[in-house]
Amino acid sequence: MPTTVPLIVDPKVPQVLLFGHIGAGKSALLGALIKAAETEGPTLRGEVLESSGRLASIRDAVYRGTDLEPTTTELTSYTVRLRPWREGARAVTDPVTVVLNDCSGKAAESLIKRPDSLRDPYTKASVARAVMDADAIVLMVNASADEETLREAFEEFDTFLTIVKQGKTTAREVGGFPILLVLTRCDELARPGDTRATWEARVERRVTKAEDEFNKFFRIAEEEDGIPSPFLPFGSIELTVYAVAVRLPRLFDSPAQPATPYKVADLFRDCFEVAKGHHDRVTASDRRLRWTVRFVLGFLTFLFLGVITVAVFQPNRADPGLGERVAGYAKHEGSAVERLTYPQLGRNKQTLTTFRDDPRYISLPEDLRGFVTSRLKEIDDYEAYRMKLLESIAPGDTRTLDDLAKVEARLHGELGLPAKYGWGETLAAQLRDKWLADVKAIRTAEERFGEGGLEPDPKDATKFVSREGYYRGLVRRGIALTIKPALGGPWRADVNSLLVDGARTPAPLGDLLPGSPALTQPRGQALTYRVPFEFERVYQSRRDWEQTRDRLTHLRDLADALDLTSGPDRPQAVLVLPEPGPGVDSAKLPAQRLAALLRTFPNESADFNEWELRNFPDTTTLKEHLDQSFKTGARHVQSLLRAKIGPDAAQKDNPDGWRAVAELLGDPAFADWGKFLHLFVRLRDSAAPDPVRELAKFLREPSFEFDLGKFEMVIPDVGLERIAPAGLLTITVTPRGGTPVTRTFKRSGDGTATSYRFTAEGDGKLKYHPGDELTAELPVRAGVQEFKLVWEATATKTYQFDKLSHEPRLVKAGGVSEPATGVKIVPSTPAALPRLPALFPDLRK
Repeated sequence: MPTTVPLIVDPKVPQVLLFGHIGAGKSALLGALIKAAETEGPTLRGEVLESSGRLASIRDAVYRGTDLEPTTTELTSYTVRLRPWREGARAVTDPVTVVLNDCSGKAAESLIKRPDSLRDPYTKASVARAVMDADAIVLMVNASADEETLREAFEEFDTFLTIVKQGKTTAREVGGFPILLVLTRCDELARPGDTRATWEARVERRVTKAEDEFNKFFRIAEEEDGIPSPFLPFGSIELTVYAVAVRLPRLFDSPAQPATPYKVADLFRDCFEVAKGHHDRVTASDRRLRWTVRFVLGFLTFLFLGVITVAVFQPNRADPGLGERVAGYAKHEGSAVERLTYPQLGRNKQTLTTFRDDPRYISLPEDLRGFVTSRLKEIDDYEAYRMKLLESIAPGDTRTLDDLAKVEARLHGELGLPAKYGWGETLAAQLRDKWLADVKAIRTAEERFGEGGLEPDPKDATKFVSREGYYRGLVRRGIALTIKPALGGPWRADVNSLLVDGARTPAPLGDLLPGSPALTQPRGQALTYRVPFEFERVYQSRRDWEQTRDRLTHLRDLADALDLTSGPDRPQAVLVLPEPGPGVDSAKLPAQRLAALLRTFPNESADFNEWELRNFPDTTTLKEHLDQSFKTGARHVQSLLRAKIGPDAAQKDNPDGWRAVAELLGDPAFADWGKFLHLFVRLRDSAAPDPVRELAKFLREPSFEFDLGKFEMVIPDVGLERIAPAGLLTITVTPRGGTPVTRTFKRSGDGTATSYRFTAEGDGKLKYHPGDELTAELPVRAGVQEFKLVWEATATKTYQFDKLSHEPRLVKAGGVSEPATGVKIVPSTPAALPRLPALFPDLRK
């Protein structure tokens, strides 16, 4: 729960107040600051660090479209540190720490209606105090409000700013107090058909209107002041107008960008700069004023002493009252925590400085002078130590264990408490102790979230056991399910259960981190679980889980589509096809299944590349079912082709007939089958072509060249005797009306018991034109019997090289033959022998 502005405000940290009516968008703008820091670091000129994690929670709510957490406080404080942006090794600016005070809309409207509390310099009202202590005020108004609402808001702000100006003048504050008038929700000014240029022009007109309205009532440097800008008088106000939006709207020439803030980085960059500049000017002015007063008082004292010296003709005796006051102060000064806490620290420093600067101080006893000197040095040392601590990187600002270790080492090293002072209970010591506790709490949660670590063995306190981290455990479970060979039974339910577990964070990110104390001082907020959640190792473990989750989800979806899973909520198995036949419209089936595929699995990419088998470790079952579905689809295509070719298909088995078939493949039904079947082959081989286009290209080829060169002949045993080659393999191509071309291949080298190596005698290349005759035979011997293998089986007379892809027949004496089961030619390279495409129809059926 957000806290109110801390009672103890560090005077060295600039204060910025966010002020506006209900609905002006103050909290949303703070969330947009964190988003802008993530995407526009160079513009912001820094990295925003806010250790409590509350601004990150606001960012998440704003950009996820969820409601912001309600707050019952009038004022919510966020300590923000801007780590300088770097260009190479050079920081583009200095680090700066700023307190952002978010005033509730209700409290702002109440103060606007009753601003008299601003005239009381000692007011204790939290919002009024924040106004008077602010180094810059950000006034917010909804830019999309109608003209009347804007005019009323400007008039109310005018009254409010007039009193603020009077208050700053009364306090003798330096001139140029920064007021940033911010027109929020500018995305709502966009109109249908607007381009980026027209929308930004409308926004600029609204900015000009705002400036004009304010200039009617309010002048930053009035002529009667006699000091022209930029040399502004005490209490004067410097007004700048900004237009912002937490997201870019949808425009005619660009889509909506709901996660991209508009001009937010520019606003906060200038805001931090002017707030720090004003704070530095006030500090310098106060310092000069104090020295001026001291000089005047010293000079008057010198004159007074001179008069007394002349009148009395003797040196002034030491005032015994000064020694008594110093001794009394020492007696009642209180403990270190009391005297070193604001505002008591400031009063003590002023009192001790008065003692030291008193002209009678030199006459005090040495012990009293030593006491004053030591206490002033302690205050200076404490202020320097506390500022050094506040400007340091806190544990909540780190994102790696190495950086966390460096912070811890610095807290024990250069930020260790000086042994000569008893600062153990001071605010600075409390903050240091809190940060050391934060280090331990972050480490514990980081191990629990990510990789895990070691913890004491509950059975033996002298030993440690390994503890698995949350995301590492999810990864382990995911891998086990991914490599499981059987995808049926409870597998799908187990996957869905794991996905439900993985959708939860290891702890509610907005909850306070156990072991992280909360202090009511700057940078003392308790940390939330979001800090360790965003650590680098946890992020990497989370990324490992997300990759495992995505792969497992894709495997589940592919298994669902192939009918490999079971469960009541399993979707339609859209990749399992019915056989062609009555009741099945083969022409419409692919388009229907493609539409069902996209409808059933909308989260996959358009080409379903997440289903490629190379993404999964065990693909045997997936390959079998993909091949089965592809073959069923191929039978549909071949059935459609035979229907298109018409009766007497075998008589059309000639080059002209097949070229006519190539033209038929341009029909929409075949194009749909090409898209659908391409998915099956691409999942096995991402480079595989569209099978319909492959067939059309094949049928248009005028000739084919192949070079067997070297190959193996597999001849398994037939019966009781082993069959072995007994001569040359002869392949002859006879062109229509041309001269036969013969190539011979001889056995070379040793093979295996059933495999023989062959090499071409001379040139092994052959050129084949559709319609040519091709014969192939090899003499073989079984014992003392002579046979021969003859290749003659083919699906087409036009492309007879297909014979070499089939089993030959074993021809015995007398012309009797039988299938030579298992005999095949295996080329050294797949491209050495042309083959019929997978969709080529067998016209003999």
